[in-house]
Amino acid sequence: MSDKDNNIFDLEGDALDEALMAAIEETEEEERAARELKAKENQERAEQARVTAIEQEERKAKIEKLRQSMPNEGRRYFLMAEDAECDESKNEAYVTGIVYGTCKKDDTVYLYRNDGRAVGTKILAVDEFNGQVFEPADEVSQKKARITIAIDYEKTGFTKDNAVPKFSVVTSVRPPVKGTDGKTVIENPSLSGLMFRYPEFNKDKEYLNHLTTNIVNGRFLIPAMNAGNEAGGKKKLQLIMFTKKEDPDKRILPLFTDIQALYLWRKVFEGDQKPSVVVMSFLEAAKFIEKDGFDVALNPSGPVSVGLPSKAATELARLAQKIASGAKVNKETINDGSKVVVGVPRPGQETDDMRAALINYCRSNREIKKAGLLYMIREGKPSYLVIIDAPKGKESVLYAGLLAALKPHLKTIKKVDFSLMSEAPFAKDYFAKIPCDYSI
Repeated sequence: MSDKDNNIFDLEGDALDEALMAAIEETEEEERAARELKAKENQERAEQARVTAIEQEERKAKIEKLRQSMPNEGRRYFLMAEDAECDESKNEAYVTGIVYGTCKKDDTVYLYRNDGRAVGTKILAVDEFNGQVFEPADEVSQKKARITIAIDYEKTGFTKDNAVPKFSVVTSVRPPVKGTDGKTVIENPSLSGLMFRYPEFNKDKEYLNHLTTNIVNGRFLIPAMNAGNEAGGKKKLQLIMFTKKEDPDKRILPLFTDIQALYLWRKVFEGDQKPSVVVMSFLEAAKFIEKDGFDVALNPSGPVSVGLPSKAATELARLAQKIASGAKVNKETINDGSKVVVGVPRPGQETDDMRAALINYCRSNREIKKAGLLYMIREGKPSYLVIIDAPKGKESVLYAGLLAALKPHLKTIKKVDFSLMSEAPFAKDYFAKIPCDYSI
């Protein structure tokens, strides 16, 4: 084999040296260019990292600024009232329960009473339970506490005996309101607060009554997938369900109380096709539940989940179909002898306006000692029912005045009826469970 075949330079002397030097210089040039390119790439990466860091800091600053601008710095928390003491002379109420989240003194909060009425208020003091006694604190998280809230007894018409009924909820979450897009934000503050205590109180009949009333009156988020188009090009959505491991044939309908609870169900968001979200009242969902016998799971991924077997879900669905308010009903007779169904009015702006008008009228007329606003169905027709504790013989004048005060606020329900407490056989039992809206 020749040197040529072995690719050895066939050069001698200076020519060989020059060839070697040229090869070395060429290699050094390539290495220098590679180093410069790498340095440039490193510099670009460093610059990109710097820009990214700045953008992240700017985003954090914006988020923090937004958080600081939100009520209570955007903190969400709930406390279900296990016990409460009220002081009318100080316009205060002292509510005991377990705080889920972090609450602080001076927070703006809402009191959701178990009759469906919501009242905005403020935390005046926080006392943290150390296992033996309550001690003053600036804030409390995830533990038992006693919080002092402001109550304007005169303005609300509450008394020390009914201002904060057991199983009411104090929370930083405000009632559902319309967002900037014109859509109402889905929140179920009272239900969410009750659900946190479900493991401890699910055998308590009074607690379960309030829980189911809130479920039936609730509006929920349900994930759905696109199932093609209907005639006319409108999208057809199919509700997303899941099955039990022990019974794959059993389908469960998930209902989410709010967007935070929905996002905890991460597995539905892991696929390539992101789901849509359908908003349904329990009354609307009841049609599917009763028809197909689904089980129901409220917030299946927490923070606390409540499951309803198909039988219980169907019973609730039937109740929802029977009376739109979803209230626990009492079948009784009023003085005219006709059969009626009465219960707590459905929560909402109309009901709030009706209550406010009722309380304002009662304050201006000392003949009325107590008054309550109820929902009634007589012969399948809904109406409001106002029960008043007043002297017999003066009811005609009082009814006329009340009708004039309430009529401007009648919207979805067009009629209001009246009765004296003394002539409503169910009134004593009803108001033993549901406090009067007005009392002196």
